[in-house]
Amino acid sequence: MTTETETSVEEEHQEEVLLPDTTIVTHCIYKNDLDRLVKSFEDDTDPYKESINELINERDEDGKSPLDLAASFGRVDICRELLKRGADLTSTTEKGYYPLHHGAAWGRVGVLKALVEFNANLQQRNKHGERPRETAARYNQRESVDYLDWAEAKVNLVESIRICHEAVTDPEKGAGRVTKDEKSLVVSSCKENTEWLELMQEATTQDFISHRHRLEEIIAPIMLKLSEPPPDKHEKK
Repeated sequence: MTTETETSVEEEHQEEVLLPDTTIVTHCIYKNDLDRLVKSFEDDTDPYKESINELINERDEDGKSPLDLAASFGRVDICRELLKRGADLTSTTEKGYYPLHHGAAWGRVGVLKALVEFNANLQQRNKHGERPRETAARYNQRESVDYLDWAEAKVNLVESIRICHEAVTDPEKGAGRVTKDEKSLVVSSCKENTEWLELMQEATTQDFISHRHRLEEIIAPIMLKLSEPPPDKHEKK
């Protein structure tokens, strides 16, 4: 008679059977088995330990990467795990679809948030010239459109703050062009907007747009001065 312990040991040594036409990575995605995926990375005795890092970016017969599949199926936790392990956000299918496009087409807002947190490029375009936002709109994924509009507005504000701050703090760009007070005004405005971003967890798309416009209005005259040719050092006084 076989004991429970013997049965358990026997089961542990049985060969693992993957779904047809899958690797251990895509198998875990189809099965939504995050624990099994993590095990293949972290368990030194796992049979896929040596090959797992190569498999996370291996495309299937349809040309999709594991991250593409996870995005399409809405596997948010698996997407995060793949990204932490080195999944490529910038790799595309033959038609130029990035993981962000796949998540957008299927309306996987949770996936979109995860990809954006890992700095996915919202301006990526497929061969139809569509950004993920346009792909979401074509498939009538209204919630995804709204989120991508929100994310883009936030990114644009962050980028405006960075550009403005760097412009006046770069000694080569600002030398002889802006006064101390002007520099202080820009630095202060950038700091205020950065602090607002950190504190306002419930900011809307319009909030981001409004803050960006106000920042640009304040610093527009100063940025205009910085865009002018530098003063001629050899010009006679």
